[in-house]
Amino acid sequence: MHRKTLVTTFFIASLMATSAAHAACSGGLGRGWASGKGDGKFEMGASDGSCLIAYPAFMDSSGSVRTPATQTALTRAPKSGAITLAPDGLVYTPAAGFKGADKFCIRNTTPAQVGKLSGCVTVTVR
Repeated sequence: MHRKTLVTTFFIASLMATSAAHAACSGGLGRGWASGKGDGKFEMGASDGSCLIAYPAFMDSSGSVRTPATQTALTRAPKSGAITLAPDGLVYTPAAGFKGADKFCIRNTTPAQVGKLSGCVTVTVR
C-alpha cells in the first residue's frame, strides 16, 4: 500500500512553569519529509519563551488516518537553543537573549508505521 505523508503545521506555545499561554507564531513543516528533505520554517517572538512543534505524521493512502511519528532522533542540534520532547511534539527554546535564525534536524519514526520522516527546521526568533 502506498503511503502518503502529511506534514503538520507547527503549533507554537509559550510554556511557563504552570501555564501554557499560546504564542503568535507562523510557519509550517513544508514538504519532503518522506524523502529525507523536510524543510520547516517558523517564526516566533523572543518574548514567547519556547515553541511547541507538532510531530510530523504519516497519512494512510485514503488520507483519513494520521499517525504522528513520535519517536525522534535529533540529527543536528540547534546552535542557539535547546530541544526537548513533549507528548504533543518537540519544544524549541532559544538561548537567553538570542534573536535570529536557528536550525535543527530530526528523524522521526513510529512503531505503527513503516518508514521514517526526516528533515530540518529553521526557527527565526524576532
